[in-house]
Amino acid sequence: MYTNELSETETPEPVVDVLRTMSEEERYLRNMRKAIRTIERLTENEPSNNIYKIKQELMKIEKILKQTRLTDLIEEDVEQRIRPVKSEMPEWEEQANRSFGQRLEDALKQVEFELSGNYPLLKVLFYTLEVKLYNNNVTIWYGPQQERLDTCKPIPEVVAKKLQASHKKITSRNFDDEIFLLHLYEAYKATAHRSKKTIGDSIPVSDIILEYALLTQNKNFKINPVKSSYREYGRVFFSYDLYQLKQRTIEDHVLSLVTATRAYTRRRSGFIWIPSNERGDGTYISHIKFREV
Repeated sequence: MYTNELSETETPEPVVDVLRTMSEEERYLRNMRKAIRTIERLTENEPSNNIYKIKQELMKIEKILKQTRLTDLIEEDVEQRIRPVKSEMPEWEEQANRSFGQRLEDALKQVEFELSGNYPLLKVLFYTLEVKLYNNNVTIWYGPQQERLDTCKPIPEVVAKKLQASHKKITSRNFDDEIFLLHLYEAYKATAHRSKKTIGDSIPVSDIILEYALLTQNKNFKINPVKSSYREYGRVFFSYDLYQLKQRTIEDHVLSLVTATRAYTRRRSGFIWIPSNERGDGTYISHIKFREV
C-alpha cells in the first residue's frame, strides 16, 4: 500500500536549504551586477571626483566574491571587468588629491588662512587637516594630530567654514595674563596640597587642567554643579592659553613648564602639546611647577 511516510532509514531532502542557497546566490549576483554597473557609470566622467564611491563599490564586489559559492564561475569575468578600474585608481587618486588641494587652498584663502603641507596631512597655522578622500572624510586637529576638533566630508568650503569656526572658538575668548596666571597658580597650589606636595614640586599637567577648569567655573555652577551650568574648558583651551601667556612670575614664583619625556608621551593623559608659534611648531609638556625666584 502506498504511503507518504518516511521509513526510519530515510531522511528528508534539504529542500529548504537548497532554496535558501539559491536565493542567496541570486541576491549576490544581483548585487554584483549592480556594483559593476555603478562603477561603469562612475568612471564614465571625471572618475577622480568619485574615488570614494568607486572604492565602496569595489569593496562590495570583493566581499561578494568571498561569500558566493559561484566564485569559480564568475571570478575571472568579474576580474576582467574591474581590473582596468583598479589599475587606474592610483592615477585617479592623485588627480583627486591635486584637485581637492587646489580647491581647498582657494576656499581657505577666502577666510584668510594659508594652506601648506603634504597629503594626507595638510597644515593651517597650528592645525592639521587629515584628508582621507578614499574614506570621504577630513579630520580637523589641533596641533600635530593632538586634539580632534571636528570632522566633515571633503568639501573645501565646508572644511574652511568648520576650521574658521574652531579657530574663532579657541582664539576669540577673553584672555587676561594676570587673571590666567593667578588662577593657574591657585590651581597648582590646590593640586599640590591635595597630592601632599610642596610649592616647587612638579605636578602632572592633567591634574592642573582639571583643577583649573573647576576653579574658573561661574557662580551658578559652584552653587549647582550641573552640566547646563558648566563652562567648557579643556585641553585645547588650556594649551592655547599657555601659548599666549606672556607674564610668568607671581608672588615671587615663576612658572616652569616641564618638557615631557618619552615615558610620559605614551598615554594621552600624560602630556599636552603647546604651540610655539603660528607655523605649527610646538612642545610637549608633562608637568607644571612654580619655582621660587
